[in-house]
Amino acid sequence: MSTVSRRVLARTIVAKLVAEPARQDYWLKVLAAYLVDQNRTDEVELLINDIAHEVFAQSGQLLVHVESARPLTDSVRTSLTTLLKEHTGAEKVAFTEEVDPKLLGGLIARTPDAQMDVSTRTKLQQIATIK
Repeated sequence: MSTVSRRVLARTIVAKLVAEPARQDYWLKVLAAYLVDQNRTDEVELLINDIAHEVFAQSGQLLVHVESARPLTDSVRTSLTTLLKEHTGAEKVAFTEEVDPKLLGGLIARTPDAQMDVSTRTKLQQIATIK
């Protein structure tokens, strides 16, 4: 029996989630059962990334995970949304937000395909490597 590629799984599950929003829990359970049955649970993180990418491809919605030193203000969220829409062509931008005081300041924004790191911690690390 041949294994279905992660990309095909992602494309299929997103199509089901979009087509049947009332049955999203069902389709996620089917996907989880498939991964367990096929002994592919080690691929979950990669599959989640593929699904996020596919959501963007099928709906124009970009999923962004943002880590920041402090909670995002509405103005920062609006500026980031505008920037991401301009650079990706996304129609909508949806955020998951995480506060990480170790960043000191700034933020890190991750999409399925890219990362923007404008954190103070990274800037200080870059300065420290200058000789």
